[in-house]
Amino acid sequence: MSPSSHRRPSILSHRPRTSSAVDSKPESAYPDMGVKRTASQTFAPHGATMATAENVDEGRTAWFSTHAHTSSLSRASQVIAGGCKQIRRRLSTSSSRPSSTASSFVDNGFTGPMPPSQTPHLIHHDSGIPSPFEPRGENSQPSRFSIRRFNTMRNRRPAASGPCGDTARYNPCPPPIPSNYPQQPPGHAARAAAAAMNNERISTQRREQELTARFLAGKMDSMQSSDEDIKDNESGIGMSCSMALQRTDSVQEKKYDPVRHLPAEITTMIFSNLEAPTLILAEVVSHAWNEAARSPHVWRNVFLSKFQPKVHVSPTPIMMGGAGCGQFRNGKPVPMQNWKEMYKVRKTINRRWNNGSPSAIYLNGHTDSVYCCQFDEDKIITGSRDRTIRVWDMKTYKCVKVIGGATNRPVPNTPHRLEAHKETVVNNPSLNGTAEGNDIYHIPADYHEASILCLQYDNEIMVTGSSDHTCIVWDITGKNYVPLYRLKGHSAGVLDVCLDDKHIISCSKDASINVWDRKTGNHIRCLQGHRGPVNAVQLRGNLLVSASGDGVAKLWNLDSGLCVKEFPSQDRGLAAVEFSDDAKTVLAGGNDHVVYKFDANSGQLTHTSHKHGGLVRSLFLDAHNGRVISGSYDQSIRIADYKTGDVFGLYENWTTSWILSAKSDYRRVVATSQDGRALILDFGWRVNGKELLVSDK
Repeated sequence: MSPSSHRRPSILSHRPRTSSAVDSKPESAYPDMGVKRTASQTFAPHGATMATAENVDEGRTAWFSTHAHTSSLSRASQVIAGGCKQIRRRLSTSSSRPSSTASSFVDNGFTGPMPPSQTPHLIHHDSGIPSPFEPRGENSQPSRFSIRRFNTMRNRRPAASGPCGDTARYNPCPPPIPSNYPQQPPGHAARAAAAAMNNERISTQRREQELTARFLAGKMDSMQSSDEDIKDNESGIGMSCSMALQRTDSVQEKKYDPVRHLPAEITTMIFSNLEAPTLILAEVVSHAWNEAARSPHVWRNVFLSKFQPKVHVSPTPIMMGGAGCGQFRNGKPVPMQNWKEMYKVRKTINRRWNNGSPSAIYLNGHTDSVYCCQFDEDKIITGSRDRTIRVWDMKTYKCVKVIGGATNRPVPNTPHRLEAHKETVVNNPSLNGTAEGNDIYHIPADYHEASILCLQYDNEIMVTGSSDHTCIVWDITGKNYVPLYRLKGHSAGVLDVCLDDKHIISCSKDASINVWDRKTGNHIRCLQGHRGPVNAVQLRGNLLVSASGDGVAKLWNLDSGLCVKEFPSQDRGLAAVEFSDDAKTVLAGGNDHVVYKFDANSGQLTHTSHKHGGLVRSLFLDAHNGRVISGSYDQSIRIADYKTGDVFGLYENWTTSWILSAKSDYRRVVATSQDGRALILDFGWRVNGKELLVSDK
């Protein structure tokens, strides 16, 4: 059955006839004419008149061309006919854009030109054609009938169906589904929806990562590149951000935040690779990021990666002082330490190094020049020309043991009171001649009867060298300092010693270097080659570096006993030498008043430091913290950058005589002087939390 068989009867058949009789009546006789008539009744194509009701019923398409001027039209129709002439004339010269009236003709199914006698002045103002609502002359008035007619047509609701034969055009029906149309498998819609959600999740996560990266990059750009520029009191880093914590309110951000979904182990590993300033900024991203970034596991890794000393050679070189890395047991860090606070303390101490603001601590007791020293976190051991060895408590800075012969016991009132620096915080008086001083004096089974010129110790033994041409090996495990055996082989005073877990090395004024077996004390070999006193030696693995008064530093292979490299000074003899922990750099100083830096592999001179005012008597290299400590006869202690050699710390006249030895760790410098005192420059004295860095060994 065709769709046209069910069409609703047209309302045209029920409309009043359009005859001359009707048109001849006054306009008021048809009050509802504007409501009843439609555009199809009122207007006809160009050259035709309107059809009667019978003509419309017979075909609705017949047009009468012979009655254009004979039909009895109303006054309104005449007005419309006059307006159509103007419309045709204007349309022929105006733009091709259809007016609102032209569109209404097309919408009603007409495709021919608009009739001149029945087209109203319904032209849009943008086309430049005047509207019928505007006067066309000075005294002309628009037709009341035409205005009413137009308003009725414009506001009339469109018919349910179009003109005859155009139903499909106005109410299109979907085409039937072909029988061979492919059917989607079950669950296709669910899978498509899941895929769309997954794509959205990935896009959102990518945007979050970009925003987070941009946020962190912007914050990092606002800070200076150096860690020391992020200030919190004296520390080099603000350990708590001053920004308010930003809450993540977006459901999408919470849902796709990687920190919320990744396992804690992976998050810890990721955050552990951040620098401390970036890690602190990460704490303000969200609550989840704050919890992850404040994790003790994260800060432990960040702290140790920056501050824990690295081992480059075997056996491990003896460490001077403390590592400043907190408590360790069996080589592993003790749990439940405040690693973030420890990081802050270390940065504060480093800042005081850079600012040159230490506190002075004086150790009084020796009665003559103090030639050598070594220290750790518990004690300081010094050797003096007064033929005694003293052990000082690092916490109380009091002398707890004096080791010497019966004839070397100090007398009262020695030494005399010496001038102290204005930054002094501890200056305990000497215990010599007091009851407490007598109690701490220890006379061992064997001892030196001459000046103690050098010493070095580890956790088990201590080796001392003396002007008596010998070395004594001491057992220090029980803190009783029991002499084990004496090393004899030099023909002059022993100027320096060093050791590891296999060897003991001694050098002498006789220009020789002796290698000893640590366990048995047997002599292994003698290294010959220097033409002057060998003033200093340093051991790294199977390599040994030495400095001599002949002006040359030499690199030796202990396995072969051969010299493999030489490092000459520019003019005079060398009094001190240092070998870096990775065995790549050699430092030497002496009568030239400068510190030389050599490349150990090539032997080339890297750079020379600024001159001291006198002989460089002592050198110490703290490569991990990037500092070089030098002591001179000009009574000064200098601290220089390891890489560049630039001096950033100069401490003059903190003692009253020559500096004979100067060594350091992460926190302090311990120096000895010819005035009989030991001096500690403590850069952590006023730093809160410094005790967190001390090992409990």
